[in-house]
Amino acid sequence: MSYLRFLARRAVFAVLSVYAVVTVTFLVVNSVVLLPMKRQVALAEYGGASEEQLEEIRQGYIQARNLDVPLHERYVGWLADVATLDWGYSFAYRRPVIAVLDGRVQATLGYVIPGVALAVVLGVALGLFAALAKDSGFDWAVRVAVYALFGVPVFMFVIYVRYLGETSGAVPALGRHAIATAAVAVSLLAGQVRFARASALEQTGRSFVKMLRAKGADRLRLARHVLRNAAIPIVSLSMTELLAVLVLNIYIIEEVVGIQGLADASLRAIRASDTALVIWTTMVLVVIGIVGNFLQDVLYGSLDPRIRAESEAG
Repeated sequence: MSYLRFLARRAVFAVLSVYAVVTVTFLVVNSVVLLPMKRQVALAEYGGASEEQLEEIRQGYIQARNLDVPLHERYVGWLADVATLDWGYSFAYRRPVIAVLDGRVQATLGYVIPGVALAVVLGVALGLFAALAKDSGFDWAVRVAVYALFGVPVFMFVIYVRYLGETSGAVPALGRHAIATAAVAVSLLAGQVRFARASALEQTGRSFVKMLRAKGADRLRLARHVLRNAAIPIVSLSMTELLAVLVLNIYIIEEVVGIQGLADASLRAIRASDTALVIWTTMVLVVIGIVGNFLQDVLYGSLDPRIRAESEAG
């Protein structure tokens, strides 16, 4: 039951974090919501509008956005809209925001998740075996490759792969999602290898590794025991890198590759000053980040029972 209580606490904390972000977003939106009206009034005044016309513009703007309703009632309505997915109307797409995002979030996660999974599995394996074969030819080859990958910008990799796939007869034309998945994996792989190797090296000098070597354990068995002890910092890096991809690399990848995902909608909203869509694309990224942190807590508790015990004691 202790682990279930641990998960329940983390889930409640995640939900509270979501509503804290929703509250902050509400306050920010309400602090700037009158700026477009002031611009409209200034333009109308510059055009020679009368005071009655200016007041009509002000009242029309306020009533259209329910700004004449008390702030606390608008806040309650905002929370209800979040829960019922009534996220307003996108003027850039001329559709409700939720209809715009439907399918785009899935399209983005459809290449981010497999790309991260590929980078984690391959990066951890390479880093782990490089640490166990420290200063060998394999270790040096992995380290050189990591330094090379750190110098490759994501957009250059995407452009090169697309060009190679479309023009070379030896390489079949690649689909957009395959290219995007590869771009995510490449952007994360170097960091995963480097951190996995460093975490594994911290374990290779410990007594249990020396004992296993003395018993003649093969490299695969050594790797399994070392990975078990180095798993927590590796998981931490994986989640951190996932969030970094969501807030940065997806914008580059979707713009270059041409995937109609979450970042593509966000960029179009920014260019069109589509406030509702900008807010909710950002909110989706924030919520995904909170969910990612929740999963990280779950994995921590699963990998290290001491963390669960400390959480229960707290």
